[in-house]
Amino acid sequence: MTQLDDYRPRTATVLIVDDTPANLAVVVDALGERGFRVLIALDSAEAIERARFSQPELILLDVNMPGINGFDTCRRLKGDAQTRDIPVIFMTVADGISDMIEGFRAGGVDYVTKPVRIDEVIARMDVHLAMREMQTALVEQNRQLQQEVRVRQQAEFELSCVRDELELRVARRTEQLARANDDLRAEIAEREHAQARLKLSEARLREIVEASPVPLCIGSIAKPHVLYANEQWRQLFGVAEHEQPNVSINDFYVEEDGRRKLLERVRLDGNVSDTEVSVRRLDGTTFWVAITARLATFQDEPAIYVGIRDVTERKRIEQALLESREQFRQLSAYMEAIREDDRKRIALEIHDELGQLLTALKMDVSLLKMRLGDAPDLLEKVTGMRDLVEQTILMVRNVANHLRPAALNFGLVSALEWLADDFGKRTGIPCRLVLNAGEPELDDAHATALFRVVQESMTNVARHARATRVHVTMMRNERGLILNVSDNGCGFDPAAAGKRDSYGLLGMSERARLIGASLQIDSAPGSGTVVSISIPVESGREDDQDSDRG
Repeated sequence: MTQLDDYRPRTATVLIVDDTPANLAVVVDALGERGFRVLIALDSAEAIERARFSQPELILLDVNMPGINGFDTCRRLKGDAQTRDIPVIFMTVADGISDMIEGFRAGGVDYVTKPVRIDEVIARMDVHLAMREMQTALVEQNRQLQQEVRVRQQAEFELSCVRDELELRVARRTEQLARANDDLRAEIAEREHAQARLKLSEARLREIVEASPVPLCIGSIAKPHVLYANEQWRQLFGVAEHEQPNVSINDFYVEEDGRRKLLERVRLDGNVSDTEVSVRRLDGTTFWVAITARLATFQDEPAIYVGIRDVTERKRIEQALLESREQFRQLSAYMEAIREDDRKRIALEIHDELGQLLTALKMDVSLLKMRLGDAPDLLEKVTGMRDLVEQTILMVRNVANHLRPAALNFGLVSALEWLADDFGKRTGIPCRLVLNAGEPELDDAHATALFRVVQESMTNVARHARATRVHVTMMRNERGLILNVSDNGCGFDPAAAGKRDSYGLLGMSERARLIGASLQIDSAPGSGTVVSISIPVESGREDDQDSDRG
């Protein structure tokens, strides 16, 4: 295989244009055997159409054709952008120089004479195919080189821009470093001056701390050691100055892990203020202090700064006050029990003794009225006396019920029914009693206390609420027995009411506390009030159905 064969396409397409098909058979067979793909056209128009459509690598064009001859056909092919680059080899029986020159002027690349010699034709075809292939490769290489030149020029331009920008940045950075260096020198000088002032301030602060009447100390975070303590602290804990480095802070806490708890609180909140802790001196005596602490550093070590205030006397007074308050509450409970017993006894005496006497007097007056039938004036007087006795009996019963309702002797439910009915009659405000639980199993003291709380709530409604309806509800849940008194009145601010002389609210709270109940008041100006009292009770007898009474 020749060197030119390397440039021939593996399957080259050849278009043969000749108006005599018999002249084509030998050429077509020979080219087919050598691997060429052969296309045939019989005239100029067909040749131009096939050349545009098939784009052959080479055209063998007969010169002498009817109509448009081979030279004009070649000129048309070269005038078309789609076919101008296809090499054309003319075939003719003429062998004149003028025909060869005209063929080259028309755009042909070579010239063969008829009858065609196959080897010569193929040799010439191989040369021109190789030349076209090399030309195509050369054009592509030229295009690639031009592209590479453009890319390189662009890269050189960008590199130049980057270099200029880098030089500008270096200049700016050098200027910045110079300014930073000047600033650093000034900062170092200022820091040295500040350190000198700090040392002077530390010396003054140490003098102030030593002279402070407040016991102060600095403890290590890593270990329970005292890093620094003033004289007041050492005197408070009974520690000599030479003993200070050897004592452990844990020895001063009465609670075993007191130091750990204090550190946890300081780490969590950043500081603690007036935390009361029980501590002891080295001799074992205990006392109470209020600790204020925060985290900081001391000699480049994490430390806790602690200020201490002795509150032993205040704790003693508070304890005495608590004991006195508890005694007062016990006395109040005792006095309230006595008052309830007195109310119960007086109510019974009024109801039984005075009521019986008034009933007997009523009977005597009725008997006298029967015997004075013939004395109209005396009969009118006796009738007036009888009416007065009946009014007195009603008043006695009313006084006895308000001292202690007789219905309370039959249970809390009966007492609440009487209270709701009496409230509606006295105030004209509808009062609805809703019972979602049966009669609770309560002793007399607990039932009386619950009744008095409900009674005081309804009294407050009548005096202050300006309500148009009241609901009293008794229910039972997993917490125990719950009594609610709600109204649609004007409401109030419980927090503000607690600051005034609200003895009714205080009395209700105290009654609830004495029987182990919890009292809650929900109210706001303009939204009514709900008073709830809940008390844990054992599961007792309950009605099969809820009742609703009003």
